Amino acid sequence: MDFSDPHLLRPWALLATLGAAAAVAVLLVRAARRRPERLAGFLTGRAAARHLGGVSGLRRALRDGLALAALVLLGVAAAGPRWGAEPVVERPAAEDVVFVLDTSRSMLVRDMRPSRLERAKAAIGAFVRRKGTGSVGLVAFSGQAFLQCPLTRDYEGFFRTLAETDTRAIPVAGTDIARALEEAETAFAANRNRKLVILITDGEDLEAGGVEMAAKLARKGLVVHTVGVGTESGGPITVVGPDGLPDSLRDADGQPVLSRLDEATLAKVAEATRGRYVRLGQAGEGMEALRLAIQAGTDATGGARSGIPREPVFLALALLLLVAESLLSERRKAAPTPS
Repeated sequence: MDFSDPHLLRPWALLATLGAAAAVAVLLVRAARRRPERLAGFLTGRAAARHLGGVSGLRRALRDGLALAALVLLGVAAAGPRWGAEPVVERPAAEDVVFVLDTSRSMLVRDMRPSRLERAKAAIGAFVRRKGTGSVGLVAFSGQAFLQCPLTRDYEGFFRTLAETDTRAIPVAGTDIARALEEAETAFAANRNRKLVILITDGEDLEAGGVEMAAKLARKGLVVHTVGVGTESGGPITVVGPDGLPDSLRDADGQPVLSRLDEATLAKVAEATRGRYVRLGQAGEGMEALRLAIQAGTDATGGARSGIPREPVFLALALLLLVAESLLSERRKAAPTPS
């Protein structure tokens, strides 16, 4: 038997049981000491002595010990004992993945070539082609969010929708990650497939509700992975000027507006759902690393320890002790009568 990584899921249950067992043991000892006094209260001295003489103190203590041991074993079972590892049979991935793509104007920054948005779309396409199984969907967002492609296994249809998605997809300006995650949740079907959200953005959550919404999704069992697009130094947002030529988006003072990758926000969003944050990278290497982690089942960053459930072992031992306790008599063996 494999005894590797022994641990308890609920150690507090064992501590509570040990406390209860200690209290019961104290009560049993006190009861044993006061038993002669109580017998003397309603039996004559000779009758009390005869009764006490027929009872084996050792047998009574042994019965009490068996009952207490059974109680402790029940406490161990309640604590969720785990050890060993089950052999894993590899099977095709069965994840439903909804990509949540930022299409705000900050995604036009060219700190990634040819732009953040085009680099993100290329990485999504490579992810889906290499994934090869499961359904995929697409949500585009800026100041609002809309489902561009419902969950589908028609990858060609998904690729057509992805290619057509640009900064004109959402007419409302801004960046609202909370709305985007909420829209992604509604895209999932009610099935047993693992449900993953992959948020691809530069992380500038202008409405500042992304982390709170991610926590709500976590309570519903969804995992959100975040992919940061851009660089820490950032760059100006390129738009078409009044003369029809490319120009930088400018603030009220006429200064170019710079957009920088906000990794702190994206890390918090992922952490809230026990997901993973990666930086996309110039060649999309971050997205590929995330795909491999999902395929291997190692993408969760804060999951519980694994192990084979061992409660039946302790329940069976507790039952055996209780049976033994019930069969053990406290009476002394009668002396053989002389013939």
